[in-house]
Amino acid sequence: MIVALDRPAKARPVDAPAAANDTRERERKVLRCRACEAVIADEDDRIEMSGAHAHTFVNPHGHVFEVGCFARAPGCAPLGPASAFFSWFPGYAWRVVVCAQCRTHLGWSFGEAPHFFGLVLPRLV
Repeated sequence: MIVALDRPAKARPVDAPAAANDTRERERKVLRCRACEAVIADEDDRIEMSGAHAHTFVNPHGHVFEVGCFARAPGCAPLGPASAFFSWFPGYAWRVVVCAQCRTHLGWSFGEAPHFFGLVLPRLV
């Protein structure tokens, strides 16, 4: 039997099988709750609203928030009813969202179903 050796095999680290590399690749794109490290959202779900992904807002009490917009945030749980009062995105009612694991306030969902999430970026890692 003759085996052709003219093409080298693709290099892969010996201590990291392909499945482990795929898992690490996915984990690099995951955003986690800074408080408990629960998975909150995927970086691939970043979206732009009002022309940008990130926004800085001040609420009626004077608290400043740096917020990023996301199409999905499966690690969040909504609290309370929706409100249109002082919405940072006109036409979208909002609800507070917390980490589904540790209940830390992570941001807001906007619109029905919800349409998108505004997450406080410093509260994610």
